[in-house]
Amino acid sequence: MFTTLPAILMLVVGLFTLALAILRRVQSGRSPVVLTYGNDAEGFAGKLFRMIVAALVVHLLAIAAFPDAVGATLGRIPMLDKPLLHAVGLVLMTLGGGLTMLSQWAMRHSWKIGIPEEQDAPLVTSGLYAFSRNPIYVGMVTALTGTVLAVPNVASVALTLSAWISISYQIHMEETYLSRAFGEAYGAYCKRVRRWI
Repeated sequence: MFTTLPAILMLVVGLFTLALAILRRVQSGRSPVVLTYGNDAEGFAGKLFRMIVAALVVHLLAIAAFPDAVGATLGRIPMLDKPLLHAVGLVLMTLGGGLTMLSQWAMRHSWKIGIPEEQDAPLVTSGLYAFSRNPIYVGMVTALTGTVLAVPNVASVALTLSAWISISYQIHMEETYLSRAFGEAYGAYCKRVRRWI
């Protein structure tokens, strides 16, 4: 049962994100998924993000289906391979996934996956966004850190580090875009609220 929980938690967050994307599309008539496929920096970041998410899903599903084989193949990390740390990892995955979903919901129609060509929604600065400019990413990094503890192997560490780099790069691109789109209002928001927490 334990080996299936990380995959279940990941799938819950993924299904929520998919359902929210469908709901926002129905409500607005436009898809909130605006990841590009170009050869520019934004396109590269979008491709990298999709690859990391796909690899993480495959990794967790493989662990759920073949825990012993995956553990033997990918090499568990003995220092982290302890029941208490596995439990802490599951808690972090749950809290991080919950924060990610709450933060996505709190953005309402401003929520997008990627950077839109035109800004068609207001800047969200209240609720969770009064404490962090990027609570979705805080939730994702928390869940990924939990994954390393819940499933302590080389692939979990590599995927988490890759995701951290990708997210940090995405944040910088989004900040540049939001600064252009909202000008002084965004600058004032950045002075009040930290990037992470």
